[in-house]
Amino acid sequence: MDKAVIFDMDGTLFDTERIYRSSWLETGVPVELYQRFIGRSAESISGMLKDAGFDPEETVARKKALVVKKLEKGIPVKPGAAEAVDGLHRAGIITAIATSTAMETAVSYLERTGFAGRFDRVISGNRLPNGKPAPDIFLMTAKELGVSPEHCVVVEDSENGVRAGHAAGMLTLMVPDMVPPDEELRSLCGGVLDSLSDLIPWLTSAGWL
Repeated sequence: MDKAVIFDMDGTLFDTERIYRSSWLETGVPVELYQRFIGRSAESISGMLKDAGFDPEETVARKKALVVKKLEKGIPVKPGAAEAVDGLHRAGIITAIATSTAMETAVSYLERTGFAGRFDRVISGNRLPNGKPAPDIFLMTAKELGVSPEHCVVVEDSENGVRAGHAAGMLTLMVPDMVPPDEELRSLCGGVLDSLSDLIPWLTSAGWL
């Protein structure tokens, strides 16, 4: 029976979400609006910007330019990311990335951090009509992997991601990044981990590995 672990990318594997946050705020986007962006598709974010009175094309372009400049020195990797991925490979578990980030950007990040080729699939939901918190990207990833949703674990850092994983019928683990989970969000998680270093021990103790 095949099993899979599906990782979110920004804020989960890579410590990039705080860079996105500061860049959005520098464009004038209020923090309350930014928090609604996390995990959502580019199309969804553009709609939110327009509804809030921003020029989506101009604001997104400014944000992207700021991010590129801030990441010139490298992509920060989350503690425990490499050991988690390596441990899953040793256990024979299929791994994938399901990200709302554009594929070109995701591939660039993986190449720059040495993670290229270390996942069985990299799926970008950037162009999906329904981004997180809808379950579409995780269901599509499971289908691509040939693994039933009930045999998949989702590893996420955000509220939208957790809701998407739960809605997909997958065991969802949260490694909080920017915002700690409240009790309602915790109820949707199989577990809340301090870091990715805890992933293999948690899965082992839960009898999943």
